[in-house]
Amino acid sequence: MKNPFLNMSEGAARLLERGIERRGKSLVARELAALSAGRKAEVRKFYTKKIALCAAVLFSGSALALLCAVLPGAGDEEVENQTLLRPSYGEGDRTEELTVKAGNEELGPLRVTVQSRKYTDDEKRKLLAEAEEELERVLPGKNPSLDQVRESLVFPDTLADGAVQASWTVSPYGILDEEGNPGEITEEDGVLVEIQAALTCQGEESYYTTGAKVYPSILTEEEALIQSIQEKAAEADEAASQEESFLLPSEAAGQRLVWYRQQQDPVSSVLALTAVAVLCIYVQMDQQVHRRAETRRNQLLLDYPDLMWKMTMLLGAGLTIKGTFSRIVQEYQKNRGKTARIRYVYEEMAYACHEMHSGIPEAEAYERFGKRCQLPEYIRLGSVLSQNLKKGSAGLTELLEKEAADSMVQRKNQAKKIGERAGTKLLLPMMMMLGIVLAILMIPAFLSF
Repeated sequence: MKNPFLNMSEGAARLLERGIERRGKSLVARELAALSAGRKAEVRKFYTKKIALCAAVLFSGSALALLCAVLPGAGDEEVENQTLLRPSYGEGDRTEELTVKAGNEELGPLRVTVQSRKYTDDEKRKLLAEAEEELERVLPGKNPSLDQVRESLVFPDTLADGAVQASWTVSPYGILDEEGNPGEITEEDGVLVEIQAALTCQGEESYYTTGAKVYPSILTEEEALIQSIQEKAAEADEAASQEESFLLPSEAAGQRLVWYRQQQDPVSSVLALTAVAVLCIYVQMDQQVHRRAETRRNQLLLDYPDLMWKMTMLLGAGLTIKGTFSRIVQEYQKNRGKTARIRYVYEEMAYACHEMHSGIPEAEAYERFGKRCQLPEYIRLGSVLSQNLKKGSAGLTELLEKEAADSMVQRKNQAKKIGERAGTKLLLPMMMMLGIVLAILMIPAFLSF
């Protein structure tokens, strides 16, 4: 017997397949068709299986939900031994939602807060003692002992695996910071400080107090020289604090001092500017080439209708294709001497005439002319001229005349696109001008308040 879900799903799959075909195949459908060598049955089989699986899951879930709704209390689980397990030490309180049956009446859900387990008094005292023992070990840090402190001490926030919290105070103030780092100590004999840690464990408190002697940090030879120079400079500044200037020290720690103003390294700046300039030139030259290519393309498109009309008239007057090319090129070269304007299509025609004079077959020269222009219109023109040269020029005039009429429409569309692009480029300057006008109008109004 066939699976009922598959029976229903096949019909749904057919409807889905028709909808996909009307809207255009989806990416999944295209990939399935490619994987199955274009067999539609595989696509339908995939959607049938998917719909059947979704329907089966939907039916099973609905049935289970209905069963839970019919059976009273089916979703509730009785608390085992009517006992809740308490969170362990330091885990924090936990809130549970429970229902309760009072007689024949069911109440809930009720929120019951279960506090984390608390230590007994003996456990608290034991943990505080463990915390003090731990402090004895960790407090010195990298120092050999508290009697000779030259590096940072360790002031932990928690001890005994987090069961004990610690807060620290040091006197006199300023010798050690809150994290146990020594300040600037100048006394070679060291400074005696008192360190006190207030230890707390669930309300039970104890205090750990000890002493430490903090000595100046052991400096390297370079660090000691720098410190000596800074001290000398500070003394010179203080001695001449009422003067307009002060003399920098000329000697420190037995070393002769010569002071310089720090200047920016010109080599790195020049290299950086050079790299930026090279990059800008590289990009700008590419952009210039792109702009020239775009200008050439637009000019070729705009000149195409004129070329078609000229060739139509000259061919209609009885000239050959080669004679037509030569006549148009001669007229262009004559006018160019007056205007000095380059028209790329006529330059390409002049090059084609030069190729024909140098021995390249006429048909090939026309095809190469179209390929050099790199536009579909000119490629088509070169192919037409080459074929008509081989088959005869009957009907060529009418063909070119029709092409000229069509190209006029394309020329209008191209001119419209160029105008739209120019309008888009002017949008940013116009917005900037609008901002300036608004600023001129609004700033005086705000200043008048």
